[in-house]
Amino acid sequence: MTKRIDHNTQFVEINFSKNLHGTLNLPASKSSSTRALLTSSVTSGESSIKNIATGFNTLAMKSNCERLGAIFKENGNKLIVNGVDVRSINHPLEINPGNSGVVLRLLMGVAGFLPETKFITDYHSSLGVRSQTEMISALRMLNVQCEASGQEHRLPITIKSNKRLNNYTEVSCRKSSQFLSGLLYLGSIMDNDLTIKVIDDITAKSMVHTTINNLKKAGVKVEYDSDFRKFFISGNSQLQPSDFVVGADPASTAAILSLCSSLESDVQLNGFFEEELGNGAVIQYLIDTGTDITFIKDETIKIRGTTDILPLDFDGSLAPDAVPALAARAAFASGTSIFYNIEHIRYKESDRISDFRKELSKLGVKSDEKQDQLIIHGNPKGYKGGVVLDGHYDHGLIMGLTTIGLHCSEPVVIKEPYHVGQTYPEYFSEISSLGANIK
Repeated sequence: MTKRIDHNTQFVEINFSKNLHGTLNLPASKSSSTRALLTSSVTSGESSIKNIATGFNTLAMKSNCERLGAIFKENGNKLIVNGVDVRSINHPLEINPGNSGVVLRLLMGVAGFLPETKFITDYHSSLGVRSQTEMISALRMLNVQCEASGQEHRLPITIKSNKRLNNYTEVSCRKSSQFLSGLLYLGSIMDNDLTIKVIDDITAKSMVHTTINNLKKAGVKVEYDSDFRKFFISGNSQLQPSDFVVGADPASTAAILSLCSSLESDVQLNGFFEEELGNGAVIQYLIDTGTDITFIKDETIKIRGTTDILPLDFDGSLAPDAVPALAARAAFASGTSIFYNIEHIRYKESDRISDFRKELSKLGVKSDEKQDQLIIHGNPKGYKGGVVLDGHYDHGLIMGLTTIGLHCSEPVVIKEPYHVGQTYPEYFSEISSLGANIK
């Protein structure tokens, strides 16, 4: 039986592990779960969500949707959601997204049609220092009042709306597509039509498609142009109760795929779902760099890993959440691998380029960076270990550093490993069941 990591866990020790064997059921997607929760919660009537994620992000969204007035009930492997008509909310709310950027930004969108909402966080050194300027600017263009901390528009943030909104706004998505997703949610509940123009590149289009598909499931049509830059939602859309099914989490799936691919492994993964993994880009990357991956039946794959890893570049815009995991594996490749088009991963729970490199350097991994690139100089001979690493509040970095630690000849200690629970609270327990030496 797998075990969730405890919030009081201050350190985890990663020890050399030669191979992995067994079967895992992949964890559900936090991106799809948070969106399904929010969509169901702002829809009058009863919806259901099957295979909902269990991570901290999902729990934060669920808790805050309860503050909106949604009611949740477990029914076997489904979560039953009785949503609310947000037009009936007439009192101030306080929202705490924890350390989740997606929960914050999606709910900031909804707050654009609520009387008064204050956003706070206990993660002052992580989410609390991340700029929300793009969302604030877009909301103000719609005639929504916003108060935020400093020129970077950080938390705490207060949003007030008289519901008399303009029908056009613009938003930058260079740092995150979550700003656009939040505005799409606003468009689904406001009275008048909404047109949104993206003024630059969307860094993670797959995440926007997840939002659009989620809203479509509830009967809301999002129209967009051929350049995927201009979006339109008809006013007074009628959200319909629906039944949602959540696939595998991209960051967690990529971490397990990369881990198993980096060691002598024979592992079966159940519940594999391609959503947000670059439509085959991650799987193909692993195959091209030496891993044997076989699809044995629907949503089930078999991985036979190897320590003989080839270097190869990767376009991180195809699967942003996979970059730390793939880069960790590339540390053992027989050459240099470049992960490019990834500036936006600097604005996650951590700076997933610079902060990751700080920890890689402690391990002896040679790397370089550019504004939108992470360059890993692989070493097939491996690394000594014997160091203490900082996970930087980031589940993606923690899982990537664990992959490297399992190859080291001396133990590697990771501080505050419980942040892995943002997406995968059972991570350490489940990889231990495969043979990973974790203490």
